[in-house]
Amino acid sequence: MAVNWIERAQKMAQAARAGVAVERKRLQEILDEEDEETLAAIDEGIRDAKADRTVPDDEVRKRLPAD
Repeated sequence: MAVNWIERAQKMAQAARAGVAVERKRLQEILDEEDEETLAAIDEGIRDAKADRTVPDDEVRKRLPAD
């Protein structure tokens, strides 16, 4: 039996689009629940990252409390 690659690719693309739509909806619901203070903090973090005001991951691990 020959595999119809075009049909298979179309089905995969359709499934991927459906998955993206579900994730987009879930993320929008999360954002809708966030308060202005949290969103402002996220924006500040994004600005800091873009301005290269970050801390290396090994330094972050040192600063976190041990389990």
